[in-house]
Amino acid sequence: MQWGNGMDHRELLRSQYAFAQDNLEAAIARCPAELLTKTIGGTLTNSIGSTYVHTVVTQDLMLVGGLMGRQPVYHESEIGKKVGFELPESPVITQDYTTNLTFEVEPLREYAGAVRAAVDGYLEAASEEELQAEVPFGPKLQTKLWMFGTLGVWHIASHQGEIAALMGLEGLQGQMF
Repeated sequence: MQWGNGMDHRELLRSQYAFAQDNLEAAIARCPAELLTKTIGGTLTNSIGSTYVHTVVTQDLMLVGGLMGRQPVYHESEIGKKVGFELPESPVITQDYTTNLTFEVEPLREYAGAVRAAVDGYLEAASEEELQAEVPFGPKLQTKLWMFGTLGVWHIASHQGEIAALMGLEGLQGQMF
């Protein structure tokens, strides 16, 4: 399907995914190390770092491991030995997980970049038939294309907004514009 500017749905999804990733990475790059693990007492708010970990892990488990049918990047590469945490079985963050989470920022960003490259490479090369294949999501079936838009673009953008809000509470700019 072509959009008015000649961009097809694959190109549109790839550009949206890249933009969401760019915003997330720009926020993390501006975030001081001490703020990555800061929590707000008396709230259920997760730290910026644990939200970032969740965002990356979800892409790796759900997109790479689930929709793409590959081993997660965490296991495929040596990155798992560097990030400072074990890959959970589920991307769902529990309060216990976030309280006890430790990580190394630069290897984590390297891991995020490797997951991004794997997803983008798949979106670029996958056949149209594969992208239109339906997979279960909750009570109904959705196309893989829809799933990449939802678990890729929307999920990243929503958590980047959460990170930006937490940075804003500290007087920092969380959005890149």
